[in-house]
Amino acid sequence: MQKLIWLFCLTLLPGFVFGQLESCYVVAEPKLITYADQTNRLVPIVVNGSVNTNSIWVWSQSDVFDTSPEAPSIFIKQSANSFEGVLDLDVVKTKYGSSLFDERFYIHQYVVNADGTKIHCPVPPDGGLPSVRIKVFPRVKTYEAITPNDDDLNDYLEIENLDQYLFAEVKIFDRWGQLILERVGFDYYEKIDKSKANKAGNMKAFNGYLNGKTLPSGVYMYSIKPDEDYPEIIGSVTVIR
Repeated sequence: MQKLIWLFCLTLLPGFVFGQLESCYVVAEPKLITYADQTNRLVPIVVNGSVNTNSIWVWSQSDVFDTSPEAPSIFIKQSANSFEGVLDLDVVKTKYGSSLFDERFYIHQYVVNADGTKIHCPVPPDGGLPSVRIKVFPRVKTYEAITPNDDDLNDYLEIENLDQYLFAEVKIFDRWGQLILERVGFDYYEKIDKSKANKAGNMKAFNGYLNGKTLPSGVYMYSIKPDEDYPEIIGSVTVIR
């Protein structure tokens, strides 16, 4: 299983002047990247900061500054006593299926006064509530071999979930490391010629042909970069004739 990738950058919401709401801040990583099919279905959102027992924290998809608690997001389970949140991948799957999930969530902090009234913590001088951008990736997978003989079985290199990444970069190299094919996600499966004759040779997907000519049997390397935040996938596929 590929490890979660955390990109670190701290954002700070300072306390109110003269000591009022002095614990009114949180620090959060700006981006959480994970995978839709991972075994651990509850993914912690790493945050840091001051805990005030008189505070209420709410994870919301709204960045509107208000004086009453925002509606909490259905995608995040929140601790009752702190600003810590946990992304629930099962909720994401229910709502989005296998599609790429890319949303921003904001941390709203409210201080509860003795009389029960609630005060929203100040917005930082440079603007913007502390937030985390969450990306849940459908896993990109390939197969180990193709048999390009026009029988509609394993005639080309299938890349599972590539359709979720329109601008994915797909590169194929020969045994000497020379680039022989380069495609973009949205046109990888495009047919060059829809005629049934020589079907394998008329696809943009890697199919054991190059410029209409048969490539020799053997091992070919591939490099797939689905998204700027998705780690490059490097592997090999064997052409069997």
